[in-house]
Amino acid sequence: MNMYSTTDIKNLCNGTFSSFIEDVTITNYSYDSRSLKNGKNTLFIALKGDNRNGHDYVNQVIAAGVKTILVDQDFNTDKANIIKVENTLSALQLLAKKHRSKFNIPVIGITGSHGKTIVKEWLYQLLKDDYTICRTPKSYNSQLGVPLSILQLKEHDTLGIFEAGISKPNEMENLSAIINPTIGLFTGIGSAHQINFNSLDEKEAEKKKLFNNSEVTITNKTPNYSFEIPFTDKASIENCYCCINTMIHLGYTNEEIQKRIHNLSPIALRMEMKEGKNDCIILNDSYNVSLASLEISLEHLNEQAGNKKKCIILSDIPNYNYSSGLLEKLLEEQKVDVVVSIGSNELKNTSFNYTHFANKLEAIHYLDTNPLYQYAILIKGAREFTLESITKELEEKKNQTILTINLTKLERNLKHYKKKLNPSTKLMVMVKAFSYGTGSVEIPKALQQHGVDYLGVAYADEGIKLRKSGITTPIMVMNPEPNAFADIIHYTLEPEIYSYDLLDDFIGSLILLQKKDYPIHLKIDTGMNRLGFKEHDIPALVDLIKTQPEVHVTSIFSHLSSADSELENEFTNNQIHLFEEISFRIETDLGYQIDKHILNTAGIEKFPNAQFDMVRLGIGLYGINAAKNEEEIQPIGQLTSSIIQIKEIKKGNSVGYSRSFVASNNMTIGIIPVGYADGIKRSLGNGTFAFYHNNIPCTILGNVCMDLTMIDLSNTTAKVGDEIEIFGSNNTIELMAKKMDTIPYEVLTSISQRVKRIFIRQ
Repeated sequence: MNMYSTTDIKNLCNGTFSSFIEDVTITNYSYDSRSLKNGKNTLFIALKGDNRNGHDYVNQVIAAGVKTILVDQDFNTDKANIIKVENTLSALQLLAKKHRSKFNIPVIGITGSHGKTIVKEWLYQLLKDDYTICRTPKSYNSQLGVPLSILQLKEHDTLGIFEAGISKPNEMENLSAIINPTIGLFTGIGSAHQINFNSLDEKEAEKKKLFNNSEVTITNKTPNYSFEIPFTDKASIENCYCCINTMIHLGYTNEEIQKRIHNLSPIALRMEMKEGKNDCIILNDSYNVSLASLEISLEHLNEQAGNKKKCIILSDIPNYNYSSGLLEKLLEEQKVDVVVSIGSNELKNTSFNYTHFANKLEAIHYLDTNPLYQYAILIKGAREFTLESITKELEEKKNQTILTINLTKLERNLKHYKKKLNPSTKLMVMVKAFSYGTGSVEIPKALQQHGVDYLGVAYADEGIKLRKSGITTPIMVMNPEPNAFADIIHYTLEPEIYSYDLLDDFIGSLILLQKKDYPIHLKIDTGMNRLGFKEHDIPALVDLIKTQPEVHVTSIFSHLSSADSELENEFTNNQIHLFEEISFRIETDLGYQIDKHILNTAGIEKFPNAQFDMVRLGIGLYGINAAKNEEEIQPIGQLTSSIIQIKEIKKGNSVGYSRSFVASNNMTIGIIPVGYADGIKRSLGNGTFAFYHNNIPCTILGNVCMDLTMIDLSNTTAKVGDEIEIFGSNNTIELMAKKMDTIPYEVLTSISQRVKRIFIRQ
């Protein structure tokens, strides 16, 4: 990218120096204080969000070596250059706009309700041999992502391809001014992000503002031509139309277009995280690679590594200048321990453990004879290297049933609930019971990365596992057992205290270990009639705590029994009022400030005036509609399996134990390797529930077995090995729970540990 000095940045942003120590060259732009790339040549932009203020982290980034900070509130220091502007996001956008104006090259601006990232990546594949292309990293298409993408433009680039996304009116004109596309590309309109628009027409008109100054606008409409394309689904066909129409505009012949379209590779818009052999975790991003996308992938590696060492298996990077040394510098900055490169380009002057191979077969042999233990492994490569075969070699082999967890959707759900909170309200997220069955450490790591204030677990063992995995966020243990008190203290876990006996036992453990002011959380029973102190217990409880310097009450909380029921609003309000009286009485008598919390997921939605100091988010984070009126949260999980055998049975044949199903016609059936030991309850059998094959329902036949389920494939063209959906886009967890006569919590937490978990980012 064009390099600017500190003074250049100040002038381009219309800012002023609050302090100036030295002029440095800016090569990196960052808004995340946790980024390992932060250093002397970074411009840190202190952004204000709904729940976080980047100005609170300025001292942290200065300590990391950052010398130039962009702020919009008063901040004084003699250790860094401080540039003050009216609004930091607006200043970043202005900087990007002025940077874009320096380039007289064709720039493709892409928008639409779907397909933006796929079209962008396909255009890169199709045009990279003729252009030096700067493109949006991943899906950086927001008010923040677009300027960061534009600032990646370098002097030698000859084509830009940038996405623009909006979620409400009056956003696109700003992005249009930043991208200033010469070629507009519209991928189509759909229902995504519709909530803030009155109609599809209004949203389409807003999106097309991106093309206000474009020389031409291209769509996915079918012109008068004929090409053979390597895809059959409707979405891919429409995306191909966008690419073909763009190539025609750029002057390519039909013959050349056909040749290149034929070689198009599918784009995996996700990073998969899998359990590896030898206590390793694997992040599979083996579908495309550039220096910019590598940096993003390394950030995810750092997020998930915890206490594990870090390894990257990396193919050649197309169109990268290996003599620049930028790749080696990036890997050093991100503190990668082991690097394995594959291809024709070998790294130079490395400070890390480095091995190079000409092809992936040599690399697989090396990794087989020199296994990695307790590593976080990122596999990152260009599509033509097909590094996914290395992923298969390194991953832990489990059964064919897979629970896929979408971390991107989880983070969107988290953001949705954060927007409902007052700026001062803290957030505890419940990750008990294996994060509601979804994964023990991966989700807490993502939550820590997003700065939640507390994590909640049921038992000490769960909290200990998180600590050993590198989680440093405060953790409350809701069911602490006296025999685990020593471990609770050793791993700095914070117990819920719900009875005198428990408090007495815990104080005894603290005395033995000579601990003072240890944080505890008092549980108050306001009507659940489960664990907790009753109102009449409070005077004696407070008197006891006053005499015990070993403990410090960090929070007081209670549990709403019926926040999800409209019929019980009066009871819920009575619980809230009683909790308010008791908690403030305790706080007054103890003489210090104590955090108070009572709201669960449904309570966050329905009783916003009872946020107190903190709330506890549970099932809603995972995409289950606790309040039954949430429109924006998305289920994060999909449970799938595969067909391991297909049989033709005749009329009168029976299926499964007890002959509970007898065929009334000749049928085709499939055997699926999932059963009640995996969480598929026997009550779903005998026609009660259906799995799906390619969006076609396939009824369960007979009784569900321990490890197998039989389904009707008569109306499908299924073959052995095909994927079967248990719940996901067709079946909801709520529907499955209804058929099981239970609640969604039980469906999720019943999925057994032998089911493989895969974590993806999109």
